[in-house]
Amino acid sequence: LFGGSSVLPRDMRRYPDVSHDVRRANAKFIGAAGEYLVDSFLTRHGLTVWSAPDLHCAERLIELFGRAVRIQVKTVSAPVGGLCNFSMTCGNPRAGGQKRYALGAFDIAALVVLSHNVVKFVPNRGRSFRISTTEFAELAADPIDSLEYSLGTMMKCASLPPC
Repeated sequence: LFGGSSVLPRDMRRYPDVSHDVRRANAKFIGAAGEYLVDSFLTRHGLTVWSAPDLHCAERLIELFGRAVRIQVKTVSAPVGGLCNFSMTCGNPRAGGQKRYALGAFDIAALVVLSHNVVKFVPNRGRSFRISTTEFAELAADPIDSLEYSLGTMMKCASLPPC
């Protein structure tokens, strides 16, 4: 169709089976793909999703029961050794460093594994999170279950003293 050449950038043609350097060079695109997958899941299940302003700690907003729910999206390309690790930090280590998000900077984290098209939503209650490949089938079968759990936890904590 295209004279034997791919329309995709040569270095990303075999994604996610690409080198660390290629993933690092394309980090913005990979992160955007994770955000779009989250948008797709939420929209398919009847929620309206907004992009948060660039200077905001959350990347997506949804409105539930008259309240804005702030979602921070973290994306990995593929599991390593059966696990996906997510560090809840912001910033670029090559351009000034990384730092932890401030307490209360967002309500829910959306953890995305692009190679398997799965998303796990977790309440903002940790500095890092981990997903095992053994969870993928359940996450794929009901991608909104973890969102409902996270929202329930968030709402319960909002009506009680700080968690």
